[in-house]
Amino acid sequence: MTYTKGKLLVAASALEDRHFNRTVVFMLEHDHQGALGVVLNDPMLVHPGEIIKDWADQFEDQAVIYRGGPVATDAVIGIARTQASSEKSLVGRVEIIDLHLSPAERSDVKQVRVFAGYGGWSAGQLEAEIEEGSWLVLEAQEDDIFYPEADTLWAKVLTRQGGLVGRMAQAPDDPSQN
Repeated sequence: MTYTKGKLLVAASALEDRHFNRTVVFMLEHDHQGALGVVLNDPMLVHPGEIIKDWADQFEDQAVIYRGGPVATDAVIGIARTQASSEKSLVGRVEIIDLHLSPAERSDVKQVRVFAGYGGWSAGQLEAEIEEGSWLVLEAQEDDIFYPEADTLWAKVLTRQGGLVGRMAQAPDDPSQN
């Protein structure tokens, strides 16, 4: 069995679940018990500094919280780009950060993105969805996690794959219009 931790799940154009249509999910955990990831391209109109006051100075003015998924939407998850990769890194210099710590305790943090909620899959559920073609499992790049244009991330990730996968980015929103 291949696990997806540190990779991207990219919704196939025919995925009909409204929570995940045309989404790019960064996988934070995946083992025999299930999987957990955050949606990278569903911004909310809330500045993270309004919720995580201690970290307010770390966010750019235009920063927003992202809807990480439909599970535990009242919980926040922080993903950080650090100065150097470590054993905690998921891809490149990207890792989960404990937002309960003060920024002074994490002086190595260069950039933070905050997610409300997450996508979760029970044991075997994600594997079945991948097998049925609902998701493509693709390599993540550090910049994907912090990509500023949420509405074009899905197409960007698909296009860089080239070939048939790259052409999926041109599919209409409604597959019956194809």
